[in-house]
Amino acid sequence: MWMERYVIIVVSLSRDFLPSSWSVFIPTMYDVGVFIFSLGLFFSMFLLFIRYLPVINISEVRSMV
Repeated sequence: MWMERYVIIVVSLSRDFLPSSWSVFIPTMYDVGVFIFSLGLFFSMFLLFIRYLPVINISEVRSMV
């Protein structure tokens, strides 16, 4: 999914309407920062979710019932 989004965004930013102005997209420091921040935020929220709502095995629940 990330690769599809990357391809869609990079191709749309690097291709203009005129073929003579086509160039390769080079990310800036802000682009890289936003990407790293989004990954860090996702993994932080994921780890907090695992910490406070742990996974419970179905076999344990069935044995209790």
